[in-house]
Amino acid sequence: MTFQTLEYLIFLPIVFLLYWTLCRGNKTLQNGLLLIASLVFYGWWDWRFLGLLLLTALSTFYAGDLMGKTEDPKRRKWISIGAIVLNIGILFYFKYFNFFVQSFIDAFALFGADMNVSTLKILLPVGISFYTFSALSYSIDVYQKKIEPTKDVLAYLAYITFFPSILSGPISRAQKTLPQYFVARTFSYDVAVAAVKAILIGAMMKLCLADRLAIYVNTVYANIAQHNGTTLLFTSILYTLQIYADFAGYSLMAIGSGKLLGIELPTNFIRPYFAKTVTDFWRRWHISLTTWFRDYIYFPLGGNRCSKPRWMLNQMIVFTVSGLWHGAAYTFLIWGAFHGACMVVERQIYGDKIKNISDNFSIANVLRWIITFTIVNFAWIFFRVSDLGDVMTIFKKIFTEPGELFFDLDSLLLGFLALAIVFIYDFIKEKQLNIHLLSSKNIVVRYITAILLVVYILAFGVLNGASFIYFQF
Repeated sequence: MTFQTLEYLIFLPIVFLLYWTLCRGNKTLQNGLLLIASLVFYGWWDWRFLGLLLLTALSTFYAGDLMGKTEDPKRRKWISIGAIVLNIGILFYFKYFNFFVQSFIDAFALFGADMNVSTLKILLPVGISFYTFSALSYSIDVYQKKIEPTKDVLAYLAYITFFPSILSGPISRAQKTLPQYFVARTFSYDVAVAAVKAILIGAMMKLCLADRLAIYVNTVYANIAQHNGTTLLFTSILYTLQIYADFAGYSLMAIGSGKLLGIELPTNFIRPYFAKTVTDFWRRWHISLTTWFRDYIYFPLGGNRCSKPRWMLNQMIVFTVSGLWHGAAYTFLIWGAFHGACMVVERQIYGDKIKNISDNFSIANVLRWIITFTIVNFAWIFFRVSDLGDVMTIFKKIFTEPGELFFDLDSLLLGFLALAIVFIYDFIKEKQLNIHLLSSKNIVVRYITAILLVVYILAFGVLNGASFIYFQF
């Protein structure tokens, strides 16, 4: 069951109605319903992994409980380490075991040694990277005494398993999100309307833009050898747009679904392709993950409050780990390390001024935007194409084999129509223009806009239930 399926279109209204009628004003009933709904939602994919989800949730809950019962620093430290090792170990086994075994085999093969070791057939539990990080944020924050351990296991389980965010985030943080489960939520008509708007916009981004562009992108990348450099360059740009619309669309639908149930999830995207530096891009892209790495890896390593060489190393470690978090492949490692290196170079060029680059329209800012978009675009090739040999083929063709552009009229025309709508929407938000349609004070304008958006999605969206890109992570 995913957000763009008929099952979810039935599931969410049922949960919504039960939540605000039978459970209204009662925190325990609300959390209980959320937990049951979330287990059904996750188990719809594969019920066998419910035990793994509950193991992560309960292990971090009881780790927090044990740390709350002692002031012994060593005991608290070992409890925290135990929770981290257990849950990172589970994540490692399911997501990285085969990658490291194969890397081990390849390394020995370089020296002529034939290792008789086979990989395992391991099914990656959907959402494991996301809910593991949400759970670890709780146990780490308890250890660091940023929050008090909770005794309310039902509230905690509802927080970890919350169905709008469990599959692909946004990654919730215990400090900000968990307290919402300790009180009864009250219904707000205005919040519910804002939630529906977010879901509609997210659905349009996913179904009308991301999935429409995916038709062209998947066709070309399935036959890299058959296409010239012009087509491959064009395809890389389309994928850059596709992945934004896909993941930002998902995040909006998740945030909207959460709002409908009185839970505020963190913002995950702030128009990243308006960024004028790679550093600025990462302040806008997958914010919940970026801030998680910042707080739990970058700062403990010393952040930028250390020598310049050490800061450079810290930056490279964080973004290389970020690449590995996204997937068990060398291309993801390269993707992450490349972004880290770009940020190191930018810091040398701009210094502290990188935080305060003007938003004014200027030739310099246009050039900064072009350079940033180009860097991010070429980096996405490593992200999209898992075979390093294919990546090298794409780059070679882009720079040496120009030719006639492969053209798919239907998918491109409909895709660019959706792109125009998304661009206008993002531009208005970015420049804070006083233009409102879905939020117009005129009720007629609001309703006509909403109806047209629904009709547009049903008429031109790709309604085949295609999975979201980030489900694989």
